[in-house]
Amino acid sequence: MKKLKFVDLSAEIYTGMPVYPGHQKTVIWTHASHDEMRRTLGTGFSYETLGILMSDHGPTHVDSIYHISTKAGAKTIDELPLELFYTEAVCLDVSSVPPRTFIEKKHLEDALKKAKLTIKKGDSVLLYTATYNKRYPKFEYLIDYPGLNKEATLWLADQGVVNIGIDAPSIDNPVDKTYPAHTVCGERDLLNTENLANLDRVVNKRFLFACFPLRIRRGTGSPVRAVAIFEE
Repeated sequence: MKKLKFVDLSAEIYTGMPVYPGHQKTVIWTHASHDEMRRTLGTGFSYETLGILMSDHGPTHVDSIYHISTKAGAKTIDELPLELFYTEAVCLDVSSVPPRTFIEKKHLEDALKKAKLTIKKGDSVLLYTATYNKRYPKFEYLIDYPGLNKEATLWLADQGVVNIGIDAPSIDNPVDKTYPAHTVCGERDLLNTENLANLDRVVNKRFLFACFPLRIRRGTGSPVRAVAIFEE
């Protein structure tokens, strides 16, 4: 059996972490401490637990189709097949695209050519913008990043991509509140995974990509532990 290498592509979850404007802020607290439970139980045994309050779109997360589409039958996170969250993937370098502008089809084609990669049907495509590396966790992380335009997102859909990921708060340009990339994902049943981290470690490579969601009943999205898996 070949040895596997795992690269964590998830941002840390903590109180006060950057969260997309308008979403529930992340708060983590000690719900039961060792000292408290030792006194409560009176047996010498103790345990500690945390309480967690956060958005289903707060940390590194994946959107359900229902989150971005009002069409009949749009699936919530618990209704989506697990196969969608474990795919082959490529990570494309679009870090030259300036913040608050659009990632266009030509940028994707040029990145593929430079990396000598191709997109296969059923792939996930991750976009390395360097936003996480340059701006996280500063406020600028939430407002200064590029996003896909409609043409580029349709082109990815036409290639058979099932999931579009990005190391920024959104796959959409933050200045365009018509959300063209999300709109295409809703129309074409594409997943999108946001707030990825460490894409500099996988850029210009092909690998296995796992981003399994929590089984949240009627969830509009879910936090994920995104991981790139390589055979050594």
